Order: sequence, then structure tokens, then C-alpha cells
Amino acid sequence: MRPQHLKDLVFCRKAGTDFLSALTGFTNTIMAGLCPSHVSSFFFGGRLIALNKKSGGFRPIAVGVTLRRLASKCANAHGAARMAPTLGPRQLGVGIPGGCEAAIHSARRYLQSLPADHVMVKLDFANAFNSLHRSSSSSSSSFILKHVI
Repeated sequence: MRPQHLKDLVFCRKAGTDFLSALTGFTNTIMAGLCPSHVSSFFFGGRLIALNKKSGGFRPIAVGVTLRRLASKCANAHGAARMAPTLGPRQLGVGIPGGCEAAIHSARRYLQSLPADHVMVKLDFANAFNSLHRSSSSSSSSFILKHVI
């Protein structure tokens, strides 16, 4: 089942409202942690797809079950809305619409107003999760610094 299938069913004139009500109940059941144990390995699993890497080899990509992904999106939206007021003063990426763009524009304005003898440093970490050395005991120090401007 793909997300478009759910969308088509929700917008069905004949049974869309009934389907939406059933889907909401199902999603709430999953979010309450009441997934039956005999289906949990399927429901919380996914299809594994092997994509070719530019450098050779394969990159495994897991695509989860559509209904589990829907429940996750609902949970994330709920959590982001609740955490935004707490995180908002310190970060702009969760629950702040346009927050990252605002940070970029603010940084540009700040940079334009800096005196000539001041600098701004931008650190860009390249795919830090996949760059960690699996054999390293201290994974926090095993990141790759991509750019320093």
C-alpha cells in the first residue's frame, strides 16, 4: 500500500468519511502502543532496497510500511507542536515554520554588518551519522568536518 492509496480512499465520495474515521482509530491504537505482537515485526519492518553508490557498492534503503509511517508522522507532528515553545528560543528547525530560512537571512544580515576585522565561521558536517567509524569506541569524536568558511 502506498500513501496515494490512502489519499484516494480518504477522498472517496462514498466511503471517505467512514474510512477516515477507521484510519484515525487505527492510528490512535498504534500510537497508544497497542499493536498486536503477532503483526509487529511486519508492521514495524520495511522493504529493503539496494541503490547503487557513485563510488561503487550498494546503499541499503529501508522503506517502512505506509500505515506505520502515517502513525509516525502523526506522532512527530504532535511532538513538534508541543516541543516548539520549549525549543524555540534555542533552535529553529522543529515546529517553527520558516525557522531555518529566517536563521539564514539573519546570519547574512549579521555578516553584512560585521566590522572589517571580524569573521564568521560556518561549520558544515557531512553526513556525520554514516561517517562514524563503527569500530571506534568514542563515536562522538569520529565526525567529518566538511567545510570551514
